[in-house]
Amino acid sequence: QYTRMTVSESIAVGVKVFKRTEKLADLLESLRDQPVECVYVADDGHTDDRQHLYDRTYPFELVVLDLEFDAGLGAGRRRVVEELTEPYLLFLDSDHTVLNLEPLYEILTADDSLGGVAGLLWKPDGEIQANAHDFYETDRVLVRDIRGDHPVEQIADHPVFRFDYVPNAGLYRRECLEEYAWDPTYVIGKDHLDFYLGHKRYTDWKFGICAEVLFGHNPGGDASYLLDRLDTRKAWESKAYFLEKWGYDQIVTRRHWSAI
Repeated sequence: QYTRMTVSESIAVGVKVFKRTEKLADLLESLRDQPVECVYVADDGHTDDRQHLYDRTYPFELVVLDLEFDAGLGAGRRRVVEELTEPYLLFLDSDHTVLNLEPLYEILTADDSLGGVAGLLWKPDGEIQANAHDFYETDRVLVRDIRGDHPVEQIADHPVFRFDYVPNAGLYRRECLEEYAWDPTYVIGKDHLDFYLGHKRYTDWKFGICAEVLFGHNPGGDASYLLDRLDTRKAWESKAYFLEKWGYDQIVTRRHWSAI
């Protein structure tokens, strides 16, 4: 039913990179055997550091978007959405690798209520993460928790669980991203949360996670990267902006769902 050509002509990949050149190299290599038409790299670091990657030949089109230095996660992801021409976008972080992809495409083409469907994250130590949950509000507090039952659904013969928030290692419809995309104000932190809460409030799109799709997740980086990634000032600014934007006093996390 789904030929490789049909799938590849439909799917683009988007990734934001700041420093971790070798991790981006691993991601790009992992895409060589995947049904992908185009890869958009939003680079808000020093692009010269990765020019040797960008000069390589790939079986997909590579589009490098040179952003202002340290523009941030939200700005990079929004820029990819603005450049997107394909009907589906697989959004990943630079420390991900792709193991299997086509089930996500089959799920989205079979259920038009889903705006995006994610996979599980597989770390080098063998841990598998899902980190999915729902939202509700109480006394100006946003609560991240698991509400009610989440029965497995079989969509296009693949197991899917629906949640308000799923990992951003997932495939999205362009129509979904055109209704609400990533807020460019966020530099580090709360950009994923903002994305899913925006859809919860403003759109009818639903999200799911497929338990048979794995993305490699090799987090971390050198001292320079970690110093920036763990910058408490940037993290606090993102949280303060989120709380003001959505009218909350605090965020509370109670439970995340995990398939393992």
